[in-house]
Amino acid sequence: MTAAFVARRMLLRSRAGTLVTVAAVAATVALQLFLFAVHEGVREGSTAYVRETSADIWVAQKNSDNILKSSSLLPASLSEDIARIPGVAAASPLLRVITKAEIRGRRSSTLFLLAFDPATRLGAPPRIVTGTSNIRDGELVLDRSFARKYALRAGDTLAIQGHRFRIAGLSDGTNALVSQFAFARFTDGESLLGIPGIASFILVRVSGDRAVVAQRIRDAHPDLAVYDARDFIQAHEDEMNSGVLPVFAAAAGFGAVVCVLLVALTLYNAVLAHREDYATLKAIGASSSFLLRVVLGQALLATAFGALAGGAIARGLAPLLLELVPALSLRFTPRLLFVFPACLVIGALAACAPVVLLRRIDPEEVFRA
Repeated sequence: MTAAFVARRMLLRSRAGTLVTVAAVAATVALQLFLFAVHEGVREGSTAYVRETSADIWVAQKNSDNILKSSSLLPASLSEDIARIPGVAAASPLLRVITKAEIRGRRSSTLFLLAFDPATRLGAPPRIVTGTSNIRDGELVLDRSFARKYALRAGDTLAIQGHRFRIAGLSDGTNALVSQFAFARFTDGESLLGIPGIASFILVRVSGDRAVVAQRIRDAHPDLAVYDARDFIQAHEDEMNSGVLPVFAAAAGFGAVVCVLLVALTLYNAVLAHREDYATLKAIGASSSFLLRVVLGQALLATAFGALAGGAIARGLAPLLLELVPALSLRFTPRLLFVFPACLVIGALAACAPVVLLRRIDPEEVFRA
């Protein structure tokens, strides 16, 4: 009887334990992929609009550096003053109204309505998946996740603060999870706000060097915050990285720890259940390195199959999750592939516990048995 024969027989007899390990890894990997996909979706949805809008410079009230969690109130006529600065091709007001809609007699969740000037289209939604962004008075573009949540389509109507709006189109990349964006004409935004002549930001398109033009605006208006578009985007990413995103990352990290413990416990029990087989292997001369390869191979094989199964589960359940929770934003990007090699590392770490047990098994146990 050779060590290899005994090892193969032992592995065949431990199929139930292996399946439990595969199932545990699959469930954990599916959870991790889901959390990281939400992480990527929120990161994308909260920054896509400012990344993809055609503005080169954002002008705001002092100490306001993002459209999500900071307040900014400026005179809308400021755009006319900025438009006269050399190097400015266009300047346009953008008004943010945080509101709720009434849909079929039901109050909606919070909606970030961004009202832009249709003449310059600075601040218009950059990605339209259905309909058009060339809106008229009384029309708006709605985030498609929000529309899915309330079973709305292009052509439907809703009410915001007593004003009826027709949905002209649906946008993508405008879902920040905690709230979604809508887009209307600046005049409609003023009507909703109830205070004419107010803007939240002034968006600027330049015809020359961006840094030079930004400095000219600062010199002309030293009491304002003037951001290069790259800096404004970075401010949004920093805001999200210090807020909700670490929560998802921490939850995924906790899932990895749970996975290590589950796999370690399963492998430990497998070694314990086949203690006599391992004693036999030692009795017929199997080396410590051979036994280590057996346990490590079992761990890596179960983890690899579990990781693949978890990936398939996550991708397969994604459409169902979006149907159940329409406000979710899931993005399975190539960045998430790191989960799979990480699982192999988890499997290797989990093998440490049974390896310690192996060293305590005495070859003479097989004769006592």
